[in-house]
Order: sequence, then C-alpha cells, then structure tokens
Amino acid sequence: MRIHMESLLFEVILNIALLVLVATLLSKVQLIQTIISQERRSGAGQVFLSVVFGAVIVLSVYTGIDMDGYNMNTRVIAAIAAGILGGPLVGMYASMIGAVYIYFFAGPAAFAMASAFSTVLFGLLGGGFYPYFQRGKWKYRDLFFLTCFAEICDLVIILRMVSPFSLALATVQKAGILMTLMNAAGILLFISSFNNIFIRQDIESSRQLQMASELGRRCIPLLGNGLEDEANMKELVSVLLEASGWTGVILTDRERILAWKQQPDDSGGEETIWPGELPGRKGKSPGRAQEEGLPELPDLDGIPEIGLAAMKKGELEIAYKVPKSSAWYEWMREYSMIAAPFTIEKEAIGCLIVWTKRQWVFRQSDVELLQNLVQIASAQIAMSELERQRLLRQQAEFKALQFQVNPHFLFNALNTISYVCRENADRARELLITLANYFRYNLNEGKYMVPMAGELEHVRNYLEIEKARFEDKLEVSYDLPEQMDIRIPTLILQPLVENAVRYGISPDGRRRVHISVQETEEAYQVSIRDQGRGFPQEVLDKLKKNEPFGGSIGLRNVNQRMKKAYGESLGLDIVSSPEGSCVTLRFLKEKEEEKERENSGN
Repeated sequence: MRIHMESLLFEVILNIALLVLVATLLSKVQLIQTIISQERRSGAGQVFLSVVFGAVIVLSVYTGIDMDGYNMNTRVIAAIAAGILGGPLVGMYASMIGAVYIYFFAGPAAFAMASAFSTVLFGLLGGGFYPYFQRGKWKYRDLFFLTCFAEICDLVIILRMVSPFSLALATVQKAGILMTLMNAAGILLFISSFNNIFIRQDIESSRQLQMASELGRRCIPLLGNGLEDEANMKELVSVLLEASGWTGVILTDRERILAWKQQPDDSGGEETIWPGELPGRKGKSPGRAQEEGLPELPDLDGIPEIGLAAMKKGELEIAYKVPKSSAWYEWMREYSMIAAPFTIEKEAIGCLIVWTKRQWVFRQSDVELLQNLVQIASAQIAMSELERQRLLRQQAEFKALQFQVNPHFLFNALNTISYVCRENADRARELLITLANYFRYNLNEGKYMVPMAGELEHVRNYLEIEKARFEDKLEVSYDLPEQMDIRIPTLILQPLVENAVRYGISPDGRRRVHISVQETEEAYQVSIRDQGRGFPQEVLDKLKKNEPFGGSIGLRNVNQRMKKAYGESLGLDIVSSPEGSCVTLRFLKEKEEEKERENSGN
C-alpha cells in the first residue's frame, strides 16, 4: 500500500509539473500576454483564451491517473486558473469545453456527469474571484484555500452524484486528501508562471505613464482655450502622432471633426486633412491608393461611429471591425481603432480617436496611454472652461459696472444744466460736453486696464458736473505727479470719489475732496480724502468680511476688483475718524501687463 501511494504521489507530481510547464510556455506567447493583460477584451480575445484554457483542461484530464475507474487529474488547476486569469466568461467557457470532453470521452460513465459538473463549478469559482485576484494582485494563501474549497466541493459532488454510493465513498477515501493538497499546491505554481506578464505590464505601464506625462506637458498649453482653437488642435494632433507611434489621430468635439492626421505611408507621402479641406488622399490621384494596395480613407464628413459610441457611453471603445454598411468597412480591414471621450462632470464634450495597423488585439499599454492622455486633457479642458466662465463672470460684472448709472446723479446733472442754460448758455454747453465725455468713458470699448491719466480725467469730468451743482460748497484739490505711466482697472476711482462727495460733508456744510497720487518704487498710491464724519464702524466691518451693506455696491465692488487684480492684501485701505476719511489704493507696477493679458477679452 505504501509503495502504491508513493507511486501515486509521484505520478500526481509529474502531472502538476507538466501543467506548470504548459503554463510557463503559454506565458511566453506574446498574444496570450497581451490578451491576459487587457482589462477590456474583445469577443475574439475572450473566445481565444477560452479555447486555450479549455485545451489545458482537456490535457490535464487526458494525462490523468486511472484509480479504480476514477480519473485523478489536475483539471481543477486549469479550470480555476482560467477564471482567475481570464475572467468570468473565460472561466465559464473553458470549463464547459473541458466538461464536454470529460462527459463524452474521459473515464467511465459512473464518474462522467459528476466530473463534468464539478469542472464547470471550478471555472465559475475562478471567474467569481477574478475581481479579487486580477492583475497579479493575488494572495497565495487565499488561492490555496480557494482550491481546497473547490476540491472539497468536487468530493461532495462525487458522493451525491456517483452511484453506487460505496464506489463514490471508496474513491473519496483514496483520492480525497491527496488530490486536495496536491492541486492546492499546484495552482500556486501554475499561477506564478504568469507573474512575468504582470511584471512586464507594470513596467510598460510605468513607461506609458511617463510618456503620457511628457505628452501632457506638451499638450496642456495647446488646450488653454479648450477645443475651440483650430490652430492649437492642429498642433495637438501633430504632437500626439509624433510621440505615440499611432498610425493616425482624429480629434472631435460633440458635432464634428476638429482636426486629424496620419503617419506617412510606405510611399513617403504624409496624409493630413484639416477642417475645410476636401476629403480623400491628399496629393495623390484616386487610383494611387489602389495601386499601392492601400484602402481608400473614407470621406471625413462626420465623426466615425466608434467616436459617437464612446461619447454616448462616456467610456473608451475599441473596434476591430465595423458592419459592412459602414463607410469605414474597407478601411477597418487594414486598421483597428480606439476612441476615448473627453468628459467634464461625466458629460462628453468630444473624443480622441486613434488607429493603428490591424492587430488581433490592442496592447494594454496603448489603451492605458490613451486613457491617461484623455484624463489629463479632460482635466485641462475643465480647468480652461472654469477659467473661461470666471472671465465671463468678470466681464458680466464689468459690463454691469459700466452701465450702472446712478439715476440721482443723472437727474441732478440734467437739472443743473437746465438751470445753467437760463443764465449762461456757454457754460451749459461746456457741462453738456463734460457729461457726454463722462458717459462716453463709461461706455468705452470694454478695456479692462486703462491709463491712470484717463481714469483721473474721468473723475475730473464727474467732479466738474458736481461742482456745477454744489457751486462753492464743493471744493476739490489735486496733488498729482507730472507722469503717471501705469495702467489701472477702469472705473476704479469714480465710485470712491462719488462716495466722498456724497458723505464727506464737513461741520461747516462744505464738501472738501482731495485727490493725491504718489509714486513709489513698486506702485502708484492713490488717496482720496474728505472732511466728513467718517465711515460707520458697521460699514468697515462688513467691507472687511466682503458682505453687502446699504443700498450701494460701489465700495464693495472696488474692494473686490482690487483684490482680484492685485491680491487679497491689496484691497481698500480706509482710515476713518470723526474729522474725515482717507481711502487709499495701491496699484502695483508689475501687475499692469499681467492683468492686461488676463483681461484682454474684456
């Protein structure tokens, strides 16, 4: 009996060694490496893996050891490995192939049904644990116990399905412990043979991530205006094609192709079509492509079906063939395509489509590179869109400020001019011209940054009208340098001067406003003083907290614009007392060009 058990153990070890050798050979095949490493497989890839692992199950049964009519074999290793390495579908289909062979061709009928049933169970078990063990992140202890559990299920199935029961019981007693322990150990060796696939994949993924980062660095500046800049989109597809090794690249928005380009063919001619040019093979006669044995590129008057599908689903799509009704049918006989959508908040705004010479399967590294690029590009486009929305909001705020006319000022100005007309027509004409200049400046061409001299001239026009209204009760003085070579945000001073005129009433009933400009090495400092009763503390507190107060938004608006333009620390500087107030603004010299560029669209 001991000799018999030693012989049996030796033969089981030989079978496991044979299976591990097969696994090692399979792991060296490039096609199998590529398919196993793919997270998203085509139907053809699933079928191929199913056939390969089904054949391994058949081999393990064929080389099994006959023990009183029962075939002791290593099919549990191959079936579970099919599910763990290939996924649920591969595990199910491969085990079904093995089950069919077992039922019709392997062993006596007494064990056929039980063995076939348990084989399918093994494949389903492996496929069920695929998410847990996938991509080489398995734990060998868990793998060992999973196989032990599968073998115990096999023994239970034998006891339940094999007749007579005495035959089933004798088989379980003889083979149960040996097969459970040996197959549980054997699967660790079998699975380990495929580790090199995932090691190489990790290395390739790291390389592709580096490439994606480098491409991202080169592409991000081209996405500053989103997908709307045609020149940048042309440059973008050129950069992608140059660095990636793909055959061609198509870039689209939701409605149309923005730009595309493909590598030179064997004849040396580069094929590129941009929007607005005629479709076809640029620079070649219609028959040249046929002479070279190349398919004619379809007319690019619409987004390819794969791009539409990717944008509709919001996820990457791979196409190895298309229906015969598609304009791309002949083209896709030579090429394969991947499409990945650009998304903002899960909403597709366009897609990137690439194609390569026909491959049975795409390399996972190509898929990951495209995914990484699209994620980087989507993030940059989203940031660009947020920036565009911010600028649009600033433009809206600026336009609102331009058209914000104090109705009391307009009514009082017209009333004053009407009164002056009765006594001094020439003076009334001057005031009308001044008022016209005042409103013309309010309705300027939308420039955000203007010369300080022009802004002060606008303030003078305002004060000239107010002086006509208040006459000698309004006193205005200036302390200005001869040169004020700086540009500042437009309409930034007038609200502060208006506030000083309105509230800066001294105890003797006069309104005294003093405007001074001082130049320092870093900035121009503008101060507006009055001799009124000062700002209420509540107003100062709310201004610091950026909270609205009163019926006017002038002070708060100026404070916000200064902080946006020059930084949080450079809002309004207000010194207030019962004897008067002084509001100071600092306009940094180095910010002039920067803000001009940022707000050039305003």
